[in-house]
Amino acid sequence: MTSSGFDRPPLVETERLRLRAHTINDLPFCAAMWSDPDVVRHIGGKPFTREEVWARMMRYSGMWVLMGHGFWAV
Repeated sequence: MTSSGFDRPPLVETERLRLRAHTINDLPFCAAMWSDPDVVRHIGGKPFTREEVWARMMRYSGMWVLMGHGFWAV
């Protein structure tokens, strides 16, 4: 167990929703989303490269481990 109490983000499921940790398999989908100008139009305006998306996903994982909270894959 880490100092935050999480080795990984918890899995939260309902009948219609699943919140889970990001995985390496999410990279192509996240890269497509974050490189889309329509997605980033109001959050900086600059599409992200695949490398920037990979760094973002690494931060997502680290936030859960180090701080006990973070982002989900939906």
